[in-house]
Amino acid sequence: MRLALAIFSAVFFLGAASPGAEKTQDQPPPPKHHSKLKGAVVGGAGGAVVGGKKGAVAGAAGGALWQHHKNKKEAKQRAKQQQ
Repeated sequence: MRLALAIFSAVFFLGAASPGAEKTQDQPPPPKHHSKLKGAVVGGAGGAVVGGKKGAVAGAAGGALWQHHKNKKEAKQRAKQQQ
């Protein structure tokens, strides 16, 4: 279990540290997309530490829902700015 947690953590942090494309001042920043998979991995890892196997399942579900909520919130904000 700890090995799997270490592997998922390493993948998460290495993915977050990758450099992005250069942007110019003329172009608006691209819309962010919050990965549900990353949310599930982080939530599952935190839930496993706190509550064991059942905590991992609950944490993974909560993490995925949180990322989904963030995506919906930003899409709503972009639609409001375009109007």
